[in-house]
Amino acid sequence: MPVTLRSKRAMAVIEPSAGGRLLSLVIDGHEVIGSVPKAALTAFLGRVPAVRRDWYRGSFPLAPWAGTLPGGEFEFDGVRYVVESDTANVAQHGVIAECEWRITDDARAEGKLTLSTPFGPGLVGRWPFEGCAVQSFMLDETTLKMCLEIHSAHGRMPAIAGYHPWFRRELDSGALASVSFTPAKRLVAIGKGLVTSEDLGERPWDDLFVELSESPRISWPDGPTLTLESDAVVWVYFERMPVAFCVEPWTGANEGLETEWTKIVTPSDPLTLNFTISFG
Repeated sequence: MPVTLRSKRAMAVIEPSAGGRLLSLVIDGHEVIGSVPKAALTAFLGRVPAVRRDWYRGSFPLAPWAGTLPGGEFEFDGVRYVVESDTANVAQHGVIAECEWRITDDARAEGKLTLSTPFGPGLVGRWPFEGCAVQSFMLDETTLKMCLEIHSAHGRMPAIAGYHPWFRRELDSGALASVSFTPAKRLVAIGKGLVTSEDLGERPWDDLFVELSESPRISWPDGPTLTLESDAVVWVYFERMPVAFCVEPWTGANEGLETEWTKIVTPSDPLTLNFTISFG
């Protein structure tokens, strides 16, 4: 059952059973979180396996990797590991985006909620290391603060975490979104590595960027202005869908578990990603 957090100006709806995702964020009466209708999704993607996944609505967490993992394989500490892949032989968006989360601290009267979900070799996705993800939400009059923690139960493991929010291009009033997104460099895959390039690529973007000159901003005429703040080092900008777009903070890169973009997590040192949507 969805959980609703309220403040004087805003309402956030979280669905623990659907990947612990943020289903809705209404600010001053305006819904700003987007979704992609089935018809638009099929027209854009065709009949690829990803069409059947619950990745095209709300804002959901990504871990222990973000983006794609070709062949579902990665090497860590000299050992080759395999996770579950789809019929296209690609593992995408980690293992926590669609599973059921448990409420561990329900303080909705104070605008707060904490969720957790386990992962490991015997669970969905078959991540080879045991651990858990913890996600917290805090809503007040000017911000929605989200925090994602990735914990290892035993020993070392690599991890990347991210948030995958969809935003509406058009409000119910018909107002169209304007986005301020100013990166200095784009991440480009060369062989099995990633390098930074000052060539930001052609629009519309579906790319990873670093070194933003300021926090991304989204605004709608006669509607709210959002400022997206995070300690993430990588931002994904996806603008190829007609009805919604994504501006995503990630701690690492696509196909990044074997690169310097990964963090080594231990029981005493989790990976933490903070993401705040400000609307003050």
